[in-house]
Amino acid sequence: MDKNKNLALYGIIGAVLYAVADLFLYVGLEIDSGNMLSYCHVAEWRLMASMWISLFGSFGLLFGFISLYQLVKVSFGEKAKFIMILPFLAAGGILYCHFVLGVYNPLTYQGAIKAGISESQIVKILENASEYLTPFTMAIVLSGYITEFIVIVGILSGKFGLKKRFLLFMYLGYAIVYALVILIVKISGVTGLRGGLESLFETTFFLPAFFAWKKKSGGENS
Repeated sequence: MDKNKNLALYGIIGAVLYAVADLFLYVGLEIDSGNMLSYCHVAEWRLMASMWISLFGSFGLLFGFISLYQLVKVSFGEKAKFIMILPFLAAGGILYCHFVLGVYNPLTYQGAIKAGISESQIVKILENASEYLTPFTMAIVLSGYITEFIVIVGILSGKFGLKKRFLLFMYLGYAIVYALVILIVKISGVTGLRGGLESLFETTFFLPAFFAWKKKSGGENS
């Protein structure tokens, strides 16, 4: 039990690390502008820092999903564990989006500019790549929502051993953090701070697993 609880904790830490890595990419940018090239002018040192932070975050996410997988298997039975294939797809997608779209694309853009390729050509290549990747991106997003659905069903059904109000506290806590970040942006004028909130939301995948395993561990020790 303690092993799975620790894995869930690593998942929470991994999501927080990803949020920090996102800030290295987004701080100072107008992330809602829709300008694809705004992501490509980030300083190289920030891209490298984001890459290394997210590397360690990736291990945390994978450990967290293993913990959630074990919880689903214990709570719903052996057959139900196969539904966790989709959340693992989401984990792979998160890694892909960050390392390829968040880090590799800007580095490619900067390298192409130095090689003398025109900006219009690079934009066309990125736009074409984006069109091909849209179905894959949608599959990743859908898998993420399915992960959240699994968590909600596990709590509301009582299978995870957590009270229903846990969902209220968890989502309310995230909403408070979200509101605080928006307030900080309004006061400070620093753009891009909201960029890490999406990754921070992924803590909701693993918080139920952590507390469910903690409760199960407490029950065994009593």
